[in-house]
Amino acid sequence: MTSSDKKNRIFGIDLGTTYSCIAYVNDAGKTEVVPNTDGDLTTPSVVYFEDSRNVVVGKTAKEELKTSPERVISLVKRSMGEKDVRFSGVADTPLTPQEVSAHILRKLVQDGQDYTRQEEPIKDVVITCPAYFGFSQKEATRQAGELAGLNVRYVIPEPTAAAIFYGMTEDTSGKQTVLVYDLGGGTFDVTVIEVDAGNIEVVCVDGDHNLGGANWDEDVATWFAERFCEEHGTKTSELMDSDETWQELLDLAETAKRSLTSKTKHSTRVTHGTNRSRIEMTRDEFDAITNGRLENTVMLTRSVLEKAKAKGRHDIDKILLVGGSTYMPQVQGRLKKEFPSIGDIGLLDPNQAVAKGAAVFGYKCYLDDEIMKRVGEQTGNDVSGVAVEALPEALRERAEASVALDQGLQLVQIRSLTRKTVQNVTSKSFGTVAVDAVSGKSHVVNLILVDEQVPVDVTKEFRTVAEGQTTVLVRCMENTVREKGDVDLEGCTEIGNAELRFARPLPSGSPVELRFFLSADGLLTVHATDLTTGGKVDISIATTAILTPEEVEQRKAQNMAITVS
Repeated sequence: MTSSDKKNRIFGIDLGTTYSCIAYVNDAGKTEVVPNTDGDLTTPSVVYFEDSRNVVVGKTAKEELKTSPERVISLVKRSMGEKDVRFSGVADTPLTPQEVSAHILRKLVQDGQDYTRQEEPIKDVVITCPAYFGFSQKEATRQAGELAGLNVRYVIPEPTAAAIFYGMTEDTSGKQTVLVYDLGGGTFDVTVIEVDAGNIEVVCVDGDHNLGGANWDEDVATWFAERFCEEHGTKTSELMDSDETWQELLDLAETAKRSLTSKTKHSTRVTHGTNRSRIEMTRDEFDAITNGRLENTVMLTRSVLEKAKAKGRHDIDKILLVGGSTYMPQVQGRLKKEFPSIGDIGLLDPNQAVAKGAAVFGYKCYLDDEIMKRVGEQTGNDVSGVAVEALPEALRERAEASVALDQGLQLVQIRSLTRKTVQNVTSKSFGTVAVDAVSGKSHVVNLILVDEQVPVDVTKEFRTVAEGQTTVLVRCMENTVREKGDVDLEGCTEIGNAELRFARPLPSGSPVELRFFLSADGLLTVHATDLTTGGKVDISIATTAILTPEEVEQRKAQNMAITVS
């Protein structure tokens, strides 16, 4: 336990697919990961519904997968923001992915509260998500925090968080172009980031939310099942269809994966029914079995490097390996073989870098808040809505000095954070549905493109098609196409729509203006204006994967009434 902390910190949370982690910046200005009640620095992202009033999260919940799989939910992050995905648990009403994730967040925050003993309850957090998460997935992550009773200050990409930890804590006095290779338990991110004296600029991103260490486990578990069945003459499906046996095989596979990180061979004892087998796996066999998974990460890495070259970044100075699955020797070996010109390839605290980076970013937000409070006190003015960067230099310096004194830190320590910038990019393209006046066919016109720097503000004029038109349905779409030309509707996802009503019937060709604004943390707002009569409409971006504000409040009350341990 640490000594009592009177400051109400902003905590950083890595809400992972297989394991989650919470961190904060302590009184000494050092980033610290909070151990859970088991003494571990990471907590399995597994939820066990003991009954309708009691939920268990973590190691004990994971153990229940063997005996009560129908009451256990794991890998929920892979379903975040997906339409119509619901989990039963033991609740009367099926649960959304964000409701299940809220239980994981509550467990992490409880452990953080117990460990830091700060006087005020933990409320403000920064939560991380995969870099390629789209609107629905990011909003679902934010809602998970709200359902857990938290104030989610930002949802930031995991590679950005890792780069923040690297750029703001390591010696990065010169400009570097860094590739963050983030292979976690359930997702894969690859991101090119420029680090210049600790300032972070994301260049481009890619990834796969269904590719991670859990897939390696599945491949190895299947191999164990096949070897067992060869010996005993049984069908592989017999083992794989048994929930208890399959979970046991997955656990054995995870143990083998970890063992083969340091050893060249590993022995496993597999039991099913009355049959038992001792199966040995070598590291070479492990590499061969899972090679297809690794090659998928290399393919995505090649792709993101090509995108970086198109944006003027031709050389990579360093590859940072993030995520627990990068401990596997095959990862470094394959990357060194594929990219021999990049000599600096190293692990960056794989299990904790993301949470630590989120904590550092949260501390920067906290310090910015404190600076603005001092400015308000010193000037007697309302400075809400004013950015720290927009302050007059002399005023900012006085406020920083006051905050440094209050925090017990040197001014240079405060400025090492508050003077740093983080520049992100969008992970998706956003556009609207338009109708061709000649063919009458619908297509999507992109206004914001993948990998554009945020915030981004785009305005474009469109024309009505029908004579005497009285309304137009504005449909906002999300896709991964990197062009502003016409995009086929297939492969696009509608994330919101609204009807713009005209004051009177308008002739064909009447102008309608659309404004798309994507904020620094990936929130999209859309405004439509009828340029003929001046009518306006703000479009609510909310898919069926996202709960309404009313649903959030209702389910938050239900969630908080459940005991989490």
